[in-house]
Amino acid sequence: MPTRSPRPQPHDDPALQPERTVQSWLRTSLTLTVVSLVFMRYINVFQGWSVAIFVVCLGMAIVAIAMQVRRYRLGSASIRIERGRPTPWAVIFLTTSVCLIAVLSIASVIKISLL
Repeated sequence: MPTRSPRPQPHDDPALQPERTVQSWLRTSLTLTVVSLVFMRYINVFQGWSVAIFVVCLGMAIVAIAMQVRRYRLGSASIRIERGRPTPWAVIFLTTSVCLIAVLSIASVIKISLL
């Protein structure tokens, strides 16, 4: 019976930075998803805005995951060739997303407290 060759690893050490970065981006995407679901809870207060915020937050979570797939590949390749390149656009996107969620959350708390 022929033996299968082991699946090639993206780099030599699976505990290096790319795996930790993937986990942190997945946690952030999960947070964006949970926040979007919280806004759906208050659909009777915000009407159509709740649906719009839900769609935007969910879209940002999907984009964050998609960006992370590319970043993981770049990180693995940079470990193999021992030369890395920073990707500032992903950090800018994530920072903007978190700030947008914070502003929307503060505005929603103010609106709910005024009711």
